[in-house]
Amino acid sequence: MAPVPLIAVALLAASCGGSGYQYVENGDETVFLKIPEDWDVVSEGTVNFILTPDDDLQLLPGGYVLPWRAAFDAAPTSLRGSTDYVQGFAEVQPVDRRMQATLNTTLFFPEVSNNIDGVEKVRHDFVTVGEVSGERIAWRQLTEDGRAFMGDRLVLTDSLNSVVYRVNVWCTVGCYQANANSIEEIMSTFTVED
Repeated sequence: MAPVPLIAVALLAASCGGSGYQYVENGDETVFLKIPEDWDVVSEGTVNFILTPDDDLQLLPGGYVLPWRAAFDAAPTSLRGSTDYVQGFAEVQPVDRRMQATLNTTLFFPEVSNNIDGVEKVRHDFVTVGEVSGERIAWRQLTEDGRAFMGDRLVLTDSLNSVVYRVNVWCTVGCYQANANSIEEIMSTFTVED
């Protein structure tokens, strides 16, 4: 698949009316993500991936959407990528037509669906946002060196399983607890519109 031009991120701080949040928007797919205004969008645009069983991409006629991702980070620039600060992304991912009938959201939660040692599921919700639905799972993961991390992921699909929408955040347990309200705001205000 050939690279396609970037889709501009729209940070609509003014539309949040001084609420302390900014919107990250993919206008073409009408995906909106609300993050704290002091967090940075560190990368955004179309990406070169799609859910397909091989290199022979087969999409439904007329149903193609651009794969898109916006990554964000709460860390100051000098500490970018530190797990002591919330990191995450929002994503739109088209699905090859051969996978649509059997697509299962457990594919997107390998941490909890593969019975990995040191992983404990702490939340599991079924979610509907407009015309898309799916699951939100949060988990605690203890690494071999004794560090405790939290992951929180929302995975939604359309009725045909032709598009997957994801929001993913992670950081240390202490960071997650300290930012619980902001993380809940991100997950609960994620919007997909037709």
